[in-house]
Amino acid sequence: MEHSVKDTLRAFILEHFDIPADDPDFGDDVHLFDYGFVDSLGATEIVLFLEDTYHVEITQKDIILYPMNTVEEIAAVVEQKLAER
Repeated sequence: MEHSVKDTLRAFILEHFDIPADDPDFGDDVHLFDYGFVDSLGATEIVLFLEDTYHVEITQKDIILYPMNTVEEIAAVVEQKLAER
């Protein structure tokens, strides 16, 4: 069974940033940076993970044009790039 971009991204963030799966503050629509789940270095790690996993390029322009602060928003950008292939 294939996982959605959102599921894959969520699992990566939970594991890579040591967030308990039952953390009541964590969710797909929570601002990852404002809540302190991810910092700027972590954002770079997420981008590299997504580029490697989905073979897409997330450019500086993308980061400026699209909000990418939540699991939902980041997954939407990746899904858009996949649809443009």
